[in-house]
Amino acid sequence: MKKYLPILLALTTCLTGCNSLQNQLSFVYFDKRNEFDTSLFYGNVQTMKGADPSLIWVDRNQDPVEGGYYYAYITANSTINAWRTKDMTNWQNLGAVFRPDLDDFWGDNNFWAPAVIYDQEEKLYYMYYSGQWKKYDSQFKSHYISVAKSSSPAGPFTEVVSNNEPCINFNKMPKDHPLYEFHSGDQFENGYFASIDAEPFIDPVDNQLYLLLTHDIGAGYTSSQTYIMKMNSYVDPDYSSIKWISQTGVTSIGGSETIDEGKVNEGPYMFYNNGYYYLTYSVNTYNEPSYQVRQAISTSPTGPFRKIPVDKGGVIITTDGLGTYTNSSGHHSFIKVGDELFISYHTFLNDSDISEARKIRFDRVSFVVNEDGLPLIYANGPTVTLQPLPSAVSGYKNIAPSAHIEASNVHENSDIYWLNDGTLKIHDNSIVDECEFNNGKSVISLTFNDYQTIKAIMVYNSNDFYKTFKEIDNIRLYLKKDGIETVSDTGVIPFNYHEYSLIDQDYKTVFAGASSTIEFNDLEVNKIEITVSKSYGESILGISEIQVLGKENA
Repeated sequence: MKKYLPILLALTTCLTGCNSLQNQLSFVYFDKRNEFDTSLFYGNVQTMKGADPSLIWVDRNQDPVEGGYYYAYITANSTINAWRTKDMTNWQNLGAVFRPDLDDFWGDNNFWAPAVIYDQEEKLYYMYYSGQWKKYDSQFKSHYISVAKSSSPAGPFTEVVSNNEPCINFNKMPKDHPLYEFHSGDQFENGYFASIDAEPFIDPVDNQLYLLLTHDIGAGYTSSQTYIMKMNSYVDPDYSSIKWISQTGVTSIGGSETIDEGKVNEGPYMFYNNGYYYLTYSVNTYNEPSYQVRQAISTSPTGPFRKIPVDKGGVIITTDGLGTYTNSSGHHSFIKVGDELFISYHTFLNDSDISEARKIRFDRVSFVVNEDGLPLIYANGPTVTLQPLPSAVSGYKNIAPSAHIEASNVHENSDIYWLNDGTLKIHDNSIVDECEFNNGKSVISLTFNDYQTIKAIMVYNSNDFYKTFKEIDNIRLYLKKDGIETVSDTGVIPFNYHEYSLIDQDYKTVFAGASSTIEFNDLEVNKIEITVSKSYGESILGISEIQVLGKENA
């Protein structure tokens, strides 16, 4: 991965091919998917192999030695492996961070879907995972859940309870519990309850620890369902509290309203925001292009949860409609880095189909309100294009939302709100939109209350190929240099269709989240004017978002 370190000290150099201007801005234009400044951006281009990711961010205050990294824990066979990265682009393989002695261990294979949580008081990392229990030598996988711990995010992790059985053993559930499973007359003993995809959740309201888990459909069940139970500690389940919280095929347990999702509700995760609990999960199966992350909502961590219909924003991330350049997006975790929220998930190494191994991607997440007034999780993805790093990592954040925005030539059915709301329109049926302009010259201005230190500008193109801008005519910066107010122009900035779209005789598509992006030395700017005039379809022109990466001055 090439890292650009632009030295831009004079306002004299222009991008090759632009018009001669009196006061031209010196900048770097990123027109390739795999070449950008990795201290400011990432691109979901060069990534690591792995499936079922659990990602955590460890800052240096938490761990002065191993901090400053994202840690990714992934599914493996007889181990749990991990990678880490500082920039979401360049990865370090940590190898096996959990390697039990299989000769003297309850499990022998398929150590799947690790989920790691950090306990601030104990200063320990706990890892939940599932493994195939030797005790059940059958045609089924017979996965059960256990727990390992470490004092370092880089491991090694060691099993917490070593009594030759998994930590979570549902034959200890009260026999009068409605979810206790009786297996008289078959190959399993009473209480057999194969489960995968354990995910811990600490309720920020009362600090109660919960564990989410899923029936392992590979163990003979007709579908995978999701459950939650209280934990007395990281290794002490309250089996009497286990509750069923999702049923495949319907929007709520026991309800009649159906929803198309196959027989899978797996990879659960829980997130709390402003009084709502979000149960997020993957539907369909991992080796289908339609594998995707959806959401259900409740006012209690134990439900009842109602799944949000697809047409009302129920999908968080999906490759549906994008399958020509990316396929399958599921089994996720959320990572909070500073004040920003990201989703990690796996897709496939071969972006055009699912013929190879899986890999990890990231995208930014926010909350948007749907037509029913519900605040829902919305991801700016899946993307395979240049995106800004979290501000806690790069030192720069998107300050465009704080600007007063105006625009000329806006289409009568559109709204400039979408230009700096922080969301990207990824799919045609997204519950967010983009701003559309009539054919001809359009000028967008972002005005700040005072001079702000800015370093980069990203103009995101339309998600509709025929509404994409062919180029940006000019970006004009109103800036202060050495105490003197001045104006500087970029001239024409092209949009690179070769890198950010697919074009053949019968089919044309633009990559989601594609932009024309420029970076320059820090400048003090109080106003930005962006001029566009030419769309590919020579009619309506769309802009999904404008981001200004800077340091907001008080």
